[in-house]
Amino acid sequence: MRRYLSLVLAITFTTICAAQSDLKYADVKEMPAPLVTDSYTIYQQVLPSNAIEWSEVKRTQWLLQDTTTAVPLGTVCSSGNGLSPHRDVTPPETRKAEWDEVLADFDARCHERYKLDGARFHQTVLVHLLDDAAQKRYWGGVRGFLPPANNIMQAPPTPDEFKGAAGLHSFSGVYFNHAHTLAAVSFGMGCGSLCGNWTWVVLEKQSDGTWQRLRWVTSVMFS
Repeated sequence: MRRYLSLVLAITFTTICAAQSDLKYADVKEMPAPLVTDSYTIYQQVLPSNAIEWSEVKRTQWLLQDTTTAVPLGTVCSSGNGLSPHRDVTPPETRKAEWDEVLADFDARCHERYKLDGARFHQTVLVHLLDDAAQKRYWGGVRGFLPPANNIMQAPPTPDEFKGAAGLHSFSGVYFNHAHTLAAVSFGMGCGSLCGNWTWVVLEKQSDGTWQRLRWVTSVMFS
């Protein structure tokens, strides 16, 4: 029987941001060299996929946070930060040992934040990495937007410099089993007001070096 995703309703993206404003995060650092090749291969495959809402919308640029997301300092890794691979992913029993290795990697690195390298993204359209200042400019144009009463999911207006994009996307670090054949990454898109979508993505490495998405995720979060 097909497993249906359980949908976790977020209040609003703005409310989430406000609730997180006092949280402390680790300093950003370079991604460890052994993780680079597989991580960017996965990022490039997941970004244009249909893993989240709006991924396949026609666009002239991708907007992507320039650092990976992470669990706040002082927060237990297994509790996550809205989503957690411990509770939002259910592998087949025959794959549980491999998945436990991924969870152990997540628990060891869940607080780490990595600086992303735009030169490693090779999409058919520009991938525009937004630093903190650019993200503030983006959100400055969408926060406080009140959609029409008859269409609460209408997207807010986009600031001119970000025209041609659809939402601001984000990735966590990528977490692996020992053999680097199984991986998990958190992927999200925020667009302000009642608009956003976040999920874990689980992938398995194929013989040709590509990564195939596995349908093990049982929860997503949206607003």
